[in-house]
Amino acid sequence: MMKRTFLSTLLVAVLLGISCLAPAQGVAADLKTVVTVSFSGYDEVLSDIEYFGKLAGNPNLTGALEGLLMMATQGEGIEGLDKTRPWGAIVQTDGEQFPAFGFLPVKDLEQLVGLMKNPQTGEAPEAEDGVYEIAIQDPTVYVTEKSGWAFISNERDVLDDVPDDPTELLGKLNEKYDLAVKASVQNVPEAKRQEYIALLKMGAGMAMMQAPGESDEDYEIRTGLATQAIDQLVTMFNELDEVLLGFSIDQESGTSFLDIEITAVEGTNTAAQFAQLQGTTTNFAGFNLPGAAVVGNWANTLSDADVTQIKSTLATVRTRALKELENQGLPDDETKVAQELLSDLLDVVEKTIESKKSDGGLALVLKPGAPTVVIGGAIADGATLEKVLKRVADIAKGETPELGNLIKLDAETHEGVTFHNITVPVPDEDAAAVLGQTVQVVIGLSDESFYVAAGGEAAAVLKQIIDASKADADKEIPPMRISAALTPIMKFAAEAAGEGDKEMITGLADMLEQSEGKDHVTMVAKGIENGQHLRLELEEGVLKLIGMAIQMAQAVGNAGGGMF
Repeated sequence: MMKRTFLSTLLVAVLLGISCLAPAQGVAADLKTVVTVSFSGYDEVLSDIEYFGKLAGNPNLTGALEGLLMMATQGEGIEGLDKTRPWGAIVQTDGEQFPAFGFLPVKDLEQLVGLMKNPQTGEAPEAEDGVYEIAIQDPTVYVTEKSGWAFISNERDVLDDVPDDPTELLGKLNEKYDLAVKASVQNVPEAKRQEYIALLKMGAGMAMMQAPGESDEDYEIRTGLATQAIDQLVTMFNELDEVLLGFSIDQESGTSFLDIEITAVEGTNTAAQFAQLQGTTTNFAGFNLPGAAVVGNWANTLSDADVTQIKSTLATVRTRALKELENQGLPDDETKVAQELLSDLLDVVEKTIESKKSDGGLALVLKPGAPTVVIGGAIADGATLEKVLKRVADIAKGETPELGNLIKLDAETHEGVTFHNITVPVPDEDAAAVLGQTVQVVIGLSDESFYVAAGGEAAAVLKQIIDASKADADKEIPPMRISAALTPIMKFAAEAAGEGDKEMITGLADMLEQSEGKDHVTMVAKGIENGQHLRLELEEGVLKLIGMAIQMAQAVGNAGGGMF
């Protein structure tokens, strides 16, 4: 049964997830591709596995896998397969039916199919009119050969009109990715799309039923927010053109990456929103701080639809929050002050949203004994926010006079940004060993910006960021970029770890340090024509860390008698 299971998987893997589609009887000739699955090929993926194995300290990984393959085929191997060319699967439609087929490159299909001997009779499948019928429980698949390609489908009729070169249908995805899936949303018939939308709305409607004990007011707020989200999702579903997911390992650059690419139909509102992701600039480029463990920037122009939706959500939040304050049992004068402060704060948020400018950044510096985190961005009314801060500080000091020694308003001004300082003691000895005896919190405000910095060197790091941002104002950047360097993170984790974990984490940190700076996990979003491209990238040191973590898990499993 092992041979049968192995080849069953080999032959139908490219069809996983698509066998539930409608039968393809009587399919017309005019077909549009709905789903494309691309696999770069046996040799290409084996090369990547070998590369990963070497990074993980297991250079014999591919040999072990091929040994298992030989065992699974009782020494016959898969010589009938052409290991140099890509694989793929295609789902198409004529407007009503969804014919689907997969394809494999072959040198000798008869030899490959011969591995599928009947476990009871020991006989290999035989072709009838050039088509093999292979019963693999559910479904039965049909296989035929054309121009050196084995075509596979769960509907025999689909194989009557397969192309001579199916790689043309891959759109060169196999050259860019080890594995990729692309969905062409607009090629899904309109009637089918509306069916899916109706099912979505039906499911959402069931989820929006009023819960037992839920007040009418809470129910109205919850369903209002859910309805907005569903409407936005339906609009996007109707206006999307293509969605692509692609994964690959680039041995030359020493990185692996996952791409998510979404495009909308030209001229639609969704395409217009995507267009705003191009040519984005920031006034907070200083957050890309040299030596920081984590850095991030974002910059975007909100659309009118975004502004309307966010303001609607804010209005809901405002109504509910003000109502909750009334239910807290505070004296009337205190309730009034709290409501005024909350309203002023939400007014600042609303004005910032109305400006349509989203611009900011974050940075994490993990200096031993003085870790510091800073976040900041653009606001529309810094003066009002500062007024709120000062009123809250005065109330806090009035209620707890000893806070007067810990809160220092208007501590200093740097490049037009006023610093308000708060000293937070760290009473726990273990935490103090990592964070320091006190943590400094600095709130920096100007008319058009806000910053919050916390850590042992909060003011110094914040000044560095402000200076660098001013020196590189209006810098063009991707609409979003976040990057984490794992070496300083692991070193900090080792410092904070208990005795039981310190040795292991220190070992991982030392290993990462040998990657010579290639230790980053990075996520970058950028605008493309009518769409958005998002990439998650892991550098070589991170791949090596993953490999070592797997080895450690295996060692633990073996020591405990587990399956590893």
